[in-house]
Amino acid sequence: MKQFYQIHELAKLFDLCPDTLRYYEEKGLLHPVRGENRYRMYGIQDVCTLNIIRSLRELGIPTRSIRAYLERRSVGETLTLLDREEELLRRRMAELEAALREAQNRRSRLELYRNAAAGRVELVQEAERPYVFLEKDIILEKEIDFLLKKLEQRHQDYLKVIGSQCMGAAVDEDSLARGIYNHFSRVFFLTEPGLPHDDVLPAGEYVRLYYRGPYDRLEEHYRALLAGAESAGRRPAGPPLELYRVDAHDTNLEEEYVTELQMRVEPAQTDA
Repeated sequence: MKQFYQIHELAKLFDLCPDTLRYYEEKGLLHPVRGENRYRMYGIQDVCTLNIIRSLRELGIPTRSIRAYLERRSVGETLTLLDREEELLRRRMAELEAALREAQNRRSRLELYRNAAAGRVELVQEAERPYVFLEKDIILEKEIDFLLKKLEQRHQDYLKVIGSQCMGAAVDEDSLARGIYNHFSRVFFLTEPGLPHDDVLPAGEYVRLYYRGPYDRLEEHYRALLAGAESAGRRPAGPPLELYRVDAHDTNLEEEYVTELQMRVEPAQTDA
């Protein structure tokens, strides 16, 4: 039985590159001896140590902590390390379960809205909806994705552009009054109750329609929304909102985009 192994033999055994073994030596984790021609030679203890290093690195434990453990290793130290491992694994399992719920919620959203009836104006009751937003004097349509990413970065602990949360933008009312339909006043994410938020969309009656395809036909869809509100005896009580139900993060095909155009309304005044 061989007592020592060369660096390429150990690297092949653990599917590592030799530079990784040299790095572990530099950090004081491995201690090869020098053989003939000054070649590094690794013994059985190095094989055992490398098994430990591999196991701890897979858990994301930093090299300085691994070195400290290796230097004072005992059954008691190993039991303490196992406590830490279990806590790390429980945390990782919770993160994976949260990621699974996020993926399932995103699937549910896509399956729901890909079949939404387009062009039909409806009156709906909405509960109060908390949201976070980023506001500017004028936001052009082409800026929306950039600003949504900026907003995500501000709230990255609980928001993701590619996730289950609904993203949207509020049409700028002053621009709308001048017949300009591609100016927006704020971008936003709807958030879950109990999470931090900047404001709430008021509860109440809203008129809505879904439309498919690109965003350059907002005027046409907004006029249809207004006509539907008027025929139902309602008038606008807030700015139009675009809610991006299926967008470029979900598909390359513009014809598959689904946007919900929504506006809070109130009963129209009638002549006495």
